[in-house]
Amino acid sequence: MPDRASPALCPSARCEPGALLVGVVNPDGAVGYVRPAPEVDEAFVERARARGRPETAFRFAQPCAESGCGYWDGGCRVASMAVEAFADADPDHLPRCGIRPACRWFRQEGAAACRACALVVTDVV
Repeated sequence: MPDRASPALCPSARCEPGALLVGVVNPDGAVGYVRPAPEVDEAFVERARARGRPETAFRFAQPCAESGCGYWDGGCRVASMAVEAFADADPDHLPRCGIRPACRWFRQEGAAACRACALVVTDVV
């Protein structure tokens, strides 16, 4: 059962100090998860930005901005869109995610969001 007492984390956040590194985008485009999800520091951000747009190579999590986000309509539209777009994701496989209990997408869409999450890249160039 998700821990509803903790703040919800957006698993599609920007690379900024304090964000959590959720995963690495593999050459095949799928996300390989990092467990536990370490906190990103300024040095990591600088190195990652020196190589381009970090969000194309990594996935980050930060507290969900809810109504402060353009994708919020009382719920996370990105989560809903991911579940719809990747409805054919392997139903027997849930990735080993380091933020699942606090994840906004999981809290909203359940296991279907977890299956879709591994196929989402935050910032496609």
